[in-house]
Amino acid sequence: MRRWRGGKGPVGTPGPGVLTLADVEEGTEVIVRNVVAGYGAAGQLAEIGITPGAIVRVVRKDVMIGPIEIEIRGARFLIGRGMASKVIVEPVRRPSVP
Repeated sequence: MRRWRGGKGPVGTPGPGVLTLADVEEGTEVIVRNVVAGYGAAGQLAEIGITPGAIVRVVRKDVMIGPIEIEIRGARFLIGRGMASKVIVEPVRRPSVP
C-alpha cells in the first residue's frame, strides 16, 4: 500500500473535494481508489479487503458519532470514522438499461 501525499495539509490528509468513505451516505456503493494511511492502518484495512478497486457498500452510519458498518465481498465490518476518512472512494456508476 502506498502513502498518498497529495492535497493541502499534513502528509496523509486528503485534499479538498476528495470523497472519503466517512463522507458516503448509508446504502451507497463506492469503489476504493486509494488509501491515505501509514503502513499499519493501511495493512489493517487491506486485511478486511479495503484495497484499490474493491467495491464497498455503507450499510449503516449514525449521523455524527460511532463506527460505520460496511459490506465488502459479502462480509460486514465496523470501522471507525478515523479509519474510514483514510479511504478515498468514488461512487459506483452503473450503466443505464434502455
